Formats: sequence, C-alpha cells, structure tokens
Amino acid sequence: QTKDYAAVKQTRADELLAIADTIKILNDDDVLDLFKKALPAASLLQVETSRREVAQQALKLVRAAGAHPRLDLIAIALKGKKVNFDKVIEMINAMEDTLKKEQVDDDSKKAYCAKEFDETEDRFKELAHEKERLDQAHGNLDATIKDTKEKIAALEQGIKDLDKAVAEATENRKEEHDDYVSSTAQDQAAVQILEFAKNRLAKFYQPKQYNEAPKRVLSDEEKMYSAYGGDIGTTPAPGGLAGTGVSVGFVQIKQHTVDAPPEAPKVGGYEKQKGGGVLGMIDRLINDLKTEMNEHKLEEQDAQEDYEKLMKDSSEKRASDSKAVSENESALAEAESDLSQNHDDRKANAKNNGETHSYNQDLHKSCDFLMDNYDTRKSARTEELEALDKAKSVLSGADVAFVQTQRKGGKFMA
Repeated sequence: QTKDYAAVKQTRADELLAIADTIKILNDDDVLDLFKKALPAASLLQVETSRREVAQQALKLVRAAGAHPRLDLIAIALKGKKVNFDKVIEMINAMEDTLKKEQVDDDSKKAYCAKEFDETEDRFKELAHEKERLDQAHGNLDATIKDTKEKIAALEQGIKDLDKAVAEATENRKEEHDDYVSSTAQDQAAVQILEFAKNRLAKFYQPKQYNEAPKRVLSDEEKMYSAYGGDIGTTPAPGGLAGTGVSVGFVQIKQHTVDAPPEAPKVGGYEKQKGGGVLGMIDRLINDLKTEMNEHKLEEQDAQEDYEKLMKDSSEKRASDSKAVSENESALAEAESDLSQNHDDRKANAKNNGETHSYNQDLHKSCDFLMDNYDTRKSARTEELEALDKAKSVLSGADVAFVQTQRKGGKFMA
C-alpha cells in the first residue's frame, strides 16, 4: 500500500507540474502571436482554472512534503479565501531555505560526529597503550626496588661480616705477636744464660777466653764522695736467674726440691780437663736457639705482612662495598620516586579513561540518532524540497484568478 500511495502521489505531482508548465507555455507572448496568425477567428479554446483549484493543487503538494510547522502555515495560507500566491511563494522559499540549512547542519554535524568518533577511538587506543606501558613499568620498578633492597642488605651484611673478620684477625695477630715476643724473650734469655754459663766454664777451662764482668762505673758525684773518704759500697751482685743478671718476665722457673748430696766418692788426685765437650754442647744449644729465633722472626714477618695485606684488602673491600651501598641507596631512592610518579600517572590514566568514556557516551547520545537516520532524513528532506518546488511552480504559473486561452481580438487572455 505504501508503494501504491507513493506512486499515486508522484503521479499527481507530475500532473500538476505538467499543467503548470502548459499554462506558462500558452501564456508566452510569442506563442500568443503565433496563435493569432494560425488559428481561425471563429475558433475558441478556453481553459479555465480558478485560483481555488490552483491553491488546492498546491496544497496537496505541500501536504505531501511532510509534517512541519512552517508547512502547516503554508497550508493555512493556501486554504484562505483570499489567497496571495506571491506571499505563499515567499513562505515556500523561506521553507526551502530552512530545509537546505537543516541539511547543511546535518552534513556538518555528521562530519563532526564521524571525526569525534574517530578521535575518541584513537584516544581509547592511546590510553590502553599508555596503561599497558605504565603497568609494565610498575612491575619493573617493583622488581628493581626489591632487588636493590636485597643488594643493599647483602652488602651491609657483608660489611658487618668483614668488620667481624678483621676484628678477629686483629685479635689473632695480636696474640700471635705476643706469643712471638714472649718466645723471643725466652730464647734470648736462654742464650744469655748459656753464654753466661759458657763464660763461667771458660774461666776454669780456658781462662784466656774468660770475660770479666764489667766493673761498676762511678758517677761524678760518687767519685767525689769516694775521694773524700766516703763509702760508696761494693758493686752489687747481679740478680736475675741464678745470679746471672738475666731475667725474663714471662719465664716461669720450676722450683725443684734439692735432696742432700750423696757422699763424695773416694778418688785419687784430680786432673783438670780442657772442657771442650761441655763447651761445644753449650755452643750447639746457643746456635739451635738462634736458629729457632731467626725462624720465628721470619714467621712473624710473614704473618705481619699477611695481616697488613689483609687489612689493606679489607679496607679496599669495605670502601668498595660502602660505595656500592651508597650507589644502590641512590638507585633505590630514584626507583621509589619513579614508582610514586608511576602511581600518579596510572591514576591520571584511569581518570582520563573514565572521562573519555563519559565523553564517548555523551557523543553517542548526541550523534547516534543523526548517524543512524542521516540517509533517511536527507532523502525525506530532498522529497520535501522537490514537492515544494512543484507547488511553487504551480503557484508561479497561475498569476491571475483564472487561466483562459481565448481568441479575442487575436489574443489569449491570461
């Protein structure tokens, strides 16, 4: 039924347009002159169309143009008893201008909506890519902070362990050095006692090799005192171990109980010996002690060098680790600052995404109807313009109360 109605509607419009075009042709001055010459004087051709009929025909076309307040005003004007076609044509022209402007506005808004939809889609993609990048950066920063904290903890523990090891090494070195000093003092004391004993034997066996004990050296005061008859006393007997003058602070002498000496054997006369065996044994003991002292001295030097190298290496290691701690603390502070900025950036990204979603919803509310119905609206508007053009043509072709083609005095009256 809709198709049939459209066909009837189109046929009626074409018919009215044909009538209007015919009226215009027949009223042309050149055509009238031709008819004066060609038609016999007795022939009469009269076509009468009242203004009411023209108005009715134009009204049908206006109603076919659709529903619009201004079309209603045009329809009311066409239904009036005294129709002013010129005013109606002006109204139709204004209506056509309105429809054309509406079409221009639709075209402009359609282009705007399409552009905004594209830009909004691009914005969503940018925000999604930014979120992905920020999330990845957040994970990397978390891992970096965790790893850096572990490095700092390991370095600090290493420094503590190193300090403990250095303290232990220092204590051990001190003990070893004290042992060396004590051992050396004992060995030196033993050598001095053996040399004292050897000298004492030399007094008996080899008097020429005997060394007298150094006499007491008097001071100037003592010499003056003695010169005036004063008694300055004798040289005190040497103290120390066994009266040798040798003393060792760290040497502990075991006290032996002394039994009563046995009775002296009855022997003949005594012959003095050279004493070479005893003196040689003492020399060997002295040499053994000096060799041992040299070995201990070399061991002490090696141990001291190893300790000093350990201290140097430990100091360098501690300085290096302390520097690494400082560098990692700086890196940690920077990573934590970046993580804080990343947190702010992620919040901003989420906010922008929400605002873009809201804008997209508003955009759809504003644009969806036009985008979905643009073609229909444009087609309907085109039909309205065509119908109005046809109505205007009908009104433009009937500029008098009736159209009469009559041979009166050789002229058609219009």
